[in-house]
Amino acid sequence: MKGITMSTPTSSRLNTRDFINIGVFTALMFVIVFAFGMLGFIPAAMYAGFLLSILVNGIIFALFTARTPKMGALTIMLILVEILFFVTGHWVGGIAVAAVFGLLADLVITKGPKNVKVRVPLAYALFILPIYVSPWMPLFMNQDAYMSQIAEQMGAEYAAKMAQVVTIPILLGFFVVMLIVGWLAGLLGTRVARKHFERAGLV
Repeated sequence: MKGITMSTPTSSRLNTRDFINIGVFTALMFVIVFAFGMLGFIPAAMYAGFLLSILVNGIIFALFTARTPKMGALTIMLILVEILFFVTGHWVGGIAVAAVFGLLADLVITKGPKNVKVRVPLAYALFILPIYVSPWMPLFMNQDAYMSQIAEQMGAEYAAKMAQVVTIPILLGFFVVMLIVGWLAGLLGTRVARKHFERAGLV
């Protein structure tokens, strides 16, 4: 990947194929996050599940940007992912946050650094923030109410175990680790998607 740069898309207009790509990749990303998130039912494996989903989705993100590197695509895709999570019981504010961070990720992809090893990981780090942070926002706002809700949904025993594992200091540290892993996942994604970037005329 040394010396490879990413050019600016010749057109920012989304077409029918782009919207199909958005739908397909949205479904893939949601399924992966949700599937690995199921490891949360085993408290000790909760963080491993999140980290694995970040790595796998880093590859998916790179493949997506190679196929649809147009302004607005990431914003739409991220909002759709957050809407799917809201349906499953996540925080509704994540949808608004997704619009902001999706736009920032779009700006990085369309107008960011030319080096693909910088552009894609930076955009991905911004892209994943609302996906992995918004579900925990209620915990920061009212920890007792959040744990009560978990107890109602999952049972008191599960909530008690989760309270031991999921604390605010641990979560803050996890978010920092998440950003670092997100950057590394973006780098991994660029390696896997290199030929796709070349075929799309982006490098």
